[in-house]
Amino acid sequence: MQTPPVALTIAASDPAGSGGIQADLKVFAAHGCLGTSVITALTAENTRGLHDVFLVPGPVVGTQLAAAVDDLPVAAVKLGMLASGPAAAEVTARVRAGAFPNLVIDPVLRSSTGRTMGVRTAIERLLPYATVFTPNREEASALVGWEVTTPADMAGAAAQLAADSKVTVVVTGGDLPGEEAVDALWTPHGAQFLRNRRVPSRNAYGTGTTFSAAITALLAHGAEPDNAIRLAKEYVARAVTGSVDWNLGTGRGALDHFEWRR
Repeated sequence: MQTPPVALTIAASDPAGSGGIQADLKVFAAHGCLGTSVITALTAENTRGLHDVFLVPGPVVGTQLAAAVDDLPVAAVKLGMLASGPAAAEVTARVRAGAFPNLVIDPVLRSSTGRTMGVRTAIERLLPYATVFTPNREEASALVGWEVTTPADMAGAAAQLAADSKVTVVVTGGDLPGEEAVDALWTPHGAQFLRNRRVPSRNAYGTGTTFSAAITALLAHGAEPDNAIRLAKEYVARAVTGSVDWNLGTGRGALDHFEWRR
């Protein structure tokens, strides 16, 4: 049997299993990757939302990074919630040292409780080292300094974020109204819009996390960024469709990461 590629996720723990580290590891496994993880925060979260966050000290984040990166041949890395300045500093040092190939940044600037969770300056410094960057409309607005509301705005924000770098930027617009879920992809060849039929479901928590994790796994297998993004979007649509009839929890439920319905 061929040795699987190693994918690393740096993010927060979600005890409900719908997002964060837990979702990332499921996505990695579903794509045939050995999933490894570094935890930056512990959350008290379930289908009804985020109730509290407990930060992991920076040196502990650094020790986890050393344990994973110094021993395993990491092929791709997903960076989610940085959670704190000390954690961001540990990650930034590793990135600048060239330890993170195929870096996918899924910025978490705010939690659902309104707390500032990410470190904007750190994200801006890390962006030139990224292969793919996947902000949603709210996160893109915070980073570009103007309101991103329409698909055209999303394309403009993606272009601005990609300026003077080789990063492929996709601004996700899953929260836009309409029958289609539209994302704006910016590459050196210009803007493209990715569209899928929207699947009405209350079990749609963690779609952004799942999307960026799937991109990471596909990059670990050697996919080109554009193709990884398209395949990841199709995977998310199938994962949402697969869990549409699930009845787990009283709030927003999880996705069918392993496509059990099929």
